[in-house]
Amino acid sequence: MAGSDDDLERLRTENEALVAENAALSAEVARLGDKIAELESRLDKSSKNSSLPPSLDRPAEKAAARTSRAERRAEERKANKESRRRGKQPGAPGEHLAQRDDPDEVVIHEPDRCSSCGEDLSSVLAGRVEVRQVIDVPDPRPSCVEHRAVTKTCRCGEMTAGSFPPEARSPASYGPNIRAIALYLLHRQHLPFERTKEALAEMLGVEVSTGFLASLAPEAAGRLRPFIEAVKELLLTSPLVHVDETSDQVGTRTIWLHVVADDDATYLFASPTRGRAAPDAAGVLPSFRGVMVHDRLSMYFGYDKATHVVCGAHLVRDLASVAHRPSQIWAKRMRSLLLEANEAAHTARARGRARLSCRQRDEFLVRYDALVADALEANRPLLSRDRNSLERESYNLARALEKRRSEVTRFIVDLAVPFTNNAAERSLRMAKLHRKISGCFQSEDHARHFATIRSYIATARKHGLDSLDVLGELFRGGVWLPPPIT
Repeated sequence: MAGSDDDLERLRTENEALVAENAALSAEVARLGDKIAELESRLDKSSKNSSLPPSLDRPAEKAAARTSRAERRAEERKANKESRRRGKQPGAPGEHLAQRDDPDEVVIHEPDRCSSCGEDLSSVLAGRVEVRQVIDVPDPRPSCVEHRAVTKTCRCGEMTAGSFPPEARSPASYGPNIRAIALYLLHRQHLPFERTKEALAEMLGVEVSTGFLASLAPEAAGRLRPFIEAVKELLLTSPLVHVDETSDQVGTRTIWLHVVADDDATYLFASPTRGRAAPDAAGVLPSFRGVMVHDRLSMYFGYDKATHVVCGAHLVRDLASVAHRPSQIWAKRMRSLLLEANEAAHTARARGRARLSCRQRDEFLVRYDALVADALEANRPLLSRDRNSLERESYNLARALEKRRSEVTRFIVDLAVPFTNNAAERSLRMAKLHRKISGCFQSEDHARHFATIRSYIATARKHGLDSLDVLGELFRGGVWLPPPIT
């Protein structure tokens, strides 16, 4: 019996050890499963379900997007019951290079002899005339204007010298057109210094130094102080602005480019911080009292004088990222609801309506509330453990949709409010393009000058002005200012 008791105790001990080991292995399998799911989620990130730019999408995803667009076009053609060919459609106005009424030069081409018998045609009167025009630019040749300031002596003995124009700043200097073109290549086309030098030499026959190119941005930014103040005043009185921020590099350090923009003005500013100290120092958002469209970055909600709107495009991407999990079916439905409401808002605006019908608006809001309830149910508090990264993502999104209901759905209630924050993102896209082509900034001052000059160019273009014209005005001693709101 003693042996049997010993065997029983040994088996009991082994069983407990196996149970403990099995529990530990199960926990490890669960942990590794969560880790795999997290890594797969990272691999699945694209421009469709995150803030990654389309340029970072994988080739297969880009091909799938092209196929999807082709399929949509095929469905549209089928729905319209007619094949839509490429190019100009029947009945649509065509676009072509038109002849001018006032050509700079007219060249007459007369035949000397008959193409059949060889008879002399010099005394024969002209008959039908066919006209063709060639639009071209003359061969670029830099011109040199010499300015001479003459000194004269008055009868009183005082000597007075003539005044040089602003562009004659030294014994030999580049004029405002060359300066404007160089700055345009640097800050509108985002060329690096060496390629700008090459372009000026080969296109215009102008040889410049790197030092000359480096001096243009500080000079231009210094002249633009009145412009920046005027833009800030415009934005402060705007009924709606878009705000956003993006990171860049100064050497190995991070710098942040912030933007405040509306339909008439763009204000970019650079700061070493992403936080509230940057827009506070820039001087627009602290006093702004209109509608502010942005992503869900918490610092923007701190500006409590403004009415806030959350960008729907960001939410759609966030919902797409969460929706792939089987337990988060609500995310796919919420994404469809937001897109459906946006389409209804577009349709209403196209028909000249100021708001959705009460029935349509209330239906969207009731569906929204029901889906938020589903989201909270699918992301109930966990008592036994902490949430992993995927669970935190869906939980935080569900809570944000609950907490920020009015900010998320404002585009449904007020058709003057846009669904996306694209206006701000378009302004910052040029900064990303500059980084891609020219590399990082060399100093914080370089970044600030870039932001100021881009603000000038972008705002002028919103008013239909040519970038080279406003840059040339800058180097002629003036500065273009946006017209005040009347």
